[in-house]
Amino acid sequence: HCRQNGALSMAEKYEYDLSKAQLKASSSTSALLAGFAMVCLVELQYDKDTPHWLLVVLGVVTALLVSVHLLALMMSTCILPYMQASGATHDSPHIRLKFYIDLSWLFSTCIGLILFLVEIGLIFYVKFRSIGFEEAGWITTAILVPVLFIFVMISCFLHRSRASHTIDRIDRKMSGLRHMLSSSEQNIAMLKVV
Repeated sequence: HCRQNGALSMAEKYEYDLSKAQLKASSSTSALLAGFAMVCLVELQYDKDTPHWLLVVLGVVTALLVSVHLLALMMSTCILPYMQASGATHDSPHIRLKFYIDLSWLFSTCIGLILFLVEIGLIFYVKFRSIGFEEAGWITTAILVPVLFIFVMISCFLHRSRASHTIDRIDRKMSGLRHMLSSSEQNIAMLKVV
């Protein structure tokens, strides 16, 4: 009866809620970090003797950072209203547009955050170099290398844990269904005997 009305099963409803949460998080994170990167670029003071290669690298990283987050923001803000308007039904765009939802999440939380850490390192270096304290620039930028490594490791761990949790959940549900079916078959067999 629920299927005729277009309502989703429990697993499909979970996917709907997850997609909606991913889009909301992607949207807010991307807007915040893209804005921060642009403010940093505008407010950062440069020396005339700042190497041009360093300014080019900073400009490229900032352009990539802002672009990646704006793409994630655009995908999120375009898909989310249609998901909320259609509700948790089979007509919801979260099924057909799953690739774009995952891409928005990847841009915002993985690629965008890595670029953000690189941007912070470059800003440290340029800022300290502009006041003649280049050693502080190297030290603060070097601190971000293990942070970047830890970030990547935790991201991989979380992804693997999430995938394993999903598989475990499905296994538990399948075991419950098998148990329920075998109980039903036993009850039917007992009724036939009686």
